[in-house]
Amino acid sequence: MLDLKELREKIDKIDDEILELLNERMTYVKIIGEIKKNHNKKIYYPKREKAILDRLKNKNLENLDHNAIELIYNKIFFVARSLERF
Repeated sequence: MLDLKELREKIDKIDDEILELLNERMTYVKIIGEIKKNHNKKIYYPKREKAILDRLKNKNLENLDHNAIELIYNKIFFVARSLERF
């Protein structure tokens, strides 16, 4: 069995990976924002965000319920919309 230090090191590694993936996601968000600006499209598409949430909620997850997924991704969407505007 892993001890507390080893478990925390695993969590730190996962946090680093999550941060890298979020940064990669935001890179694409910025590109999409530029495309939307160049084509005079609106930034906020609630149907797209709902589709993402629905897709993620339908995944078979052990520890995150639908409310947790929605809470986490609503924060991600907020940051993404901010980046798309600039």
